[in-house]
Amino acid sequence: MKAIIAALPVLLDLWKSVLPLMFLGCFLGRLFLNTALIRQLGRVMGPLARLGHLPSGVDAPLTLCLVNEVAAYSMLAELKNNSIVNIREVVLFFLVSNLPKGLYNMVFYMAPVVLGALGMRLGLIYLLMYLGVFSAVGFVGLLLGRLLLPPQSAQDSSKQLPQPTPDPLLKKIIDAAKGSLPTFGRIIAMFVPVTFLVITLMQTETVIQWLSLVDPVLRQFGLPAPVLIVITTGMFSMVAGIGTLGPFLQSGIVTPVEAIAALLLASAIHYFLSFWSSNLPLNVSFFGPRLGSKVSVANMVILEVVTCLVLGVVVLVS
Repeated sequence: MKAIIAALPVLLDLWKSVLPLMFLGCFLGRLFLNTALIRQLGRVMGPLARLGHLPSGVDAPLTLCLVNEVAAYSMLAELKNNSIVNIREVVLFFLVSNLPKGLYNMVFYMAPVVLGALGMRLGLIYLLMYLGVFSAVGFVGLLLGRLLLPPQSAQDSSKQLPQPTPDPLLKKIIDAAKGSLPTFGRIIAMFVPVTFLVITLMQTETVIQWLSLVDPVLRQFGLPAPVLIVITTGMFSMVAGIGTLGPFLQSGIVTPVEAIAALLLASAIHYFLSFWSSNLPLNVSFFGPRLGSKVSVANMVILEVVTCLVLGVVVLVS
């Protein structure tokens, strides 16, 4: 009980600063899906796909990755089943799609939590690194496309995108707010219990003694013992891991460079676990065991390599 009482002020400050921003991100993502903005973004995705010699049929699913990757994969699977795209183009699509997916996740999911927990300056630095990792994977896909695929002609694929409803703006706002509640609820269901458990445990004598034993090992990698909590939490939820890191930064236990390194290490482990728990099952369900496994492995390997390279640079700089 003493640990809970000690943790409550930290938790309340964290939730007060982060949760409203998280809801705002969910709401804006839902609202943009029902506006003409998605079509305007499609005009950007078309030239991006041509840059990687991808066929014009993938413009619409590539644009949908900005708002709903499941809808994007469903559309891509239909294109594959109708022989509009081939196996190689599907694999390269997954690599290139890291550009819009990374941008969407950064703006609507990561940014609200990162800026609330890490502060403006350090938060922006981490967000640029986060986007840079996904952008690098996307550029690898574009480069491979130029090497492996013939040039493609541009076609208008905007009609394949979901059309905005003719409702008044106020109704769209209300519908977006209602529609964002399930997503926000799923995030809260992970974020609040995990941050409560972790920050409360940090106030107990047992964890304090345990961290003192782990500290010398992590110091060999330039990291203090408390980041083990961040890494362990971030393995399963990066949102919760980032939220856990906030109090350590505010109290001076973790330096900004150590915070970035901890998040990158947690990301590398998180991507590997996500590969088995969600990415592989999802892709296999859409594209079958062979192709689904191929796109999942290709995406995971390149994402891990880029993340580890960035982590190595951060550790060397520190």
